[in-house]
Amino acid sequence: MAVSTEQNKAIIRRVFDEFVNQGDFSVVDEIYRPDIIDHEGLPGAPEGVEGVKYTIAGLRTAFPDLKVVIEDMSADGDHVVIHNTWHGTHLGELLGMEPTGRTIESTGIVVWRLDEGLIAERWAIGVASNMFAQLGMRMFAPGRTRRPARTTGTPVVRVVPVRPGKTEAWHRLNSELAGPRLREYEASRRRLGIGREVFRPLPGTGEGQVAVYFETDDPARTARRWANSEDPFDQWLRERIHDIHGTDPWLADQAAGDTAGHSWTAPPKLTRVGADR
Repeated sequence: MAVSTEQNKAIIRRVFDEFVNQGDFSVVDEIYRPDIIDHEGLPGAPEGVEGVKYTIAGLRTAFPDLKVVIEDMSADGDHVVIHNTWHGTHLGELLGMEPTGRTIESTGIVVWRLDEGLIAERWAIGVASNMFAQLGMRMFAPGRTRRPARTTGTPVVRVVPVRPGKTEAWHRLNSELAGPRLREYEASRRRLGIGREVFRPLPGTGEGQVAVYFETDDPARTARRWANSEDPFDQWLRERIHDIHGTDPWLADQAAGDTAGHSWTAPPKLTRVGADR
């Protein structure tokens, strides 16, 4: 069954409009595969759709006023990438944590893979870690607690392909931008008004698809500056991007059989930052 990218995007919107924000758990059996793999479910979540329900039930118990807003969305093939913001007040227990009464606003990137119109896999970047940090909590693990990433403008997220035969060119470009051309790259982003920018291969695609995320105060103005720039570095980078991806992410149009069994894992302890170990 052929499923369009717009249909895939509509399915992901239902995750939040009906399931997460409204608490309609019946939608899970309708839009998720029974063997869904959630790489960032709550600790202790069982496998498959029951794990998805466990995670959202736990979050809705901890944050009765939970609301998630999709800030931006992009899709390519079977993958959908979103930038979203989670809002809520910590009024219930969360993994053994007593309520703090704190209001959180946690942002992050989520990557979804769909299979014939059903959600098959999910990866999240930043949502849970930012949430725990704002609650003054962290997982029981070595190292210092990182502060939540600061948003530096309007978030934009898109998915672009890597053209056949261009994988090595993509690696070379990334090496140049992180190495000998780093200063030029940083100057270019400042000129365009971009405060943060990330290119990452989509999980499960090798390097066939890349998620692009950037933050800018005015995406339309950034696009105009980029399109009209006569700076030699900008011209060079535009040529490389078009050659590798066949498109320009900064100019892209934004509109646009069960077996019986049982499994249980004890969730990790959480500890307040600065508490005695």
